[in-house]
Amino acid sequence: MTDVEKKRKWIINVAFYAMLLVLGYFLYKYAFGLCFPILFAFVIAVMLQRPKNFITKKTIIKKGLASTICVFGLLLITCAIVVLIGVRAAEEIKGFISYVTLQFQNIDSIINTVETAILSFVGRLPDFISENVTDSIASLFTQLREYVAGTNTQLPEQITGLSNSFNISWITTPITGVISTASRIPSLLISIVVTIVCACFMTADYDKITNFVYCQFPKDKRKDVTRAKQLLKLNLGKMAKAYALIMLVTFTEVFIGLTVLQLLGIFQSSYIAVIAVVTAIVDVIPVLGTGTIVLPWAAYSLIVGDYGMAIGLIVIYVTVTVIRQIVEPKLVAGQLGLPPFVTLIAMYLGLKIFGVLGVFVLPIVIIMLKLLNDEGIINLWKSPSRVRAEEQAESDAQQKE
Repeated sequence: MTDVEKKRKWIINVAFYAMLLVLGYFLYKYAFGLCFPILFAFVIAVMLQRPKNFITKKTIIKKGLASTICVFGLLLITCAIVVLIGVRAAEEIKGFISYVTLQFQNIDSIINTVETAILSFVGRLPDFISENVTDSIASLFTQLREYVAGTNTQLPEQITGLSNSFNISWITTPITGVISTASRIPSLLISIVVTIVCACFMTADYDKITNFVYCQFPKDKRKDVTRAKQLLKLNLGKMAKAYALIMLVTFTEVFIGLTVLQLLGIFQSSYIAVIAVVTAIVDVIPVLGTGTIVLPWAAYSLIVGDYGMAIGLIVIYVTVTVIRQIVEPKLVAGQLGLPPFVTLIAMYLGLKIFGVLGVFVLPIVIIMLKLLNDEGIINLWKSPSRVRAEEQAESDAQQKE
């Protein structure tokens, strides 16, 4: 293949994938909301293949009835979880937001504490430095107080409104709940019914659907499609289980750590479970981590003079970080990882192009593309491992000649 042909092939590939990217953007922007019930039903169908196949093999029940049993069984389990956990979680979140609101009301004392600490430090510097810096610091904090005075009355009201949104008192007053949600029932009910019905049919006819899609690819590409499906299913499934386990470990560590601080009388809040859940979720988000929650909290505790809490939070952060560094390499395949700057760029572009959902989806898409590219199923860029393999193959061929 000549250099001109290589360049032409590269341009065609770039144009093809650029068209796919543009098409994906418009489908997400204009069709995702409409197609979401169907897409969600297909995800349910994928999840229920093993239970359906188990029922059909071990019993005389046909796959249509088995699919219906699996779908409604999953629906009942989901409803039970929402009823048992959801109400309590809503109350916990409401109380936690009220606690945060109370902290915002003490913002003036926090500013005074920070100013005193900074001025105390500056006072220890040489006179020619402290005299020039002190006035500037005092002026800065004066402006900060003026700004806070204008916003401090607005922010707690907004947070209080958010807290009130978790009010579940409508359960005891059905008429109010019916009136407030009546306008949303038709479209929501239709979406739920469509999702359930589609999930039943797709679970039963999953093999037919996948075979139909499989047949639409050229004959020489079908093996690659099957290989890509198996590869993504295996690796992404393992990655999802691994990160779920990491979240569980982080939640347990934070929960135990805050509980110990509470037993020692250092930590006074009762919303340990909510804080542990939020920390575990943030910890698994690329680029962020536990430090996003714990370190600012420790700095705040240090500033206000709560040294015991600050030390306890730093101990929790070090423990979580060390254990994650030990556990994560054993659970998550190394080839699936992305460089931090690539992950950060993917999150930024995902936020700008696709919104909040893109922050999570686009890094996963790039991981999938990297995995397929490393395996040679697609050719978007040259990976070091493939270049070394090609060079080794050429070297072996020359030696044989």
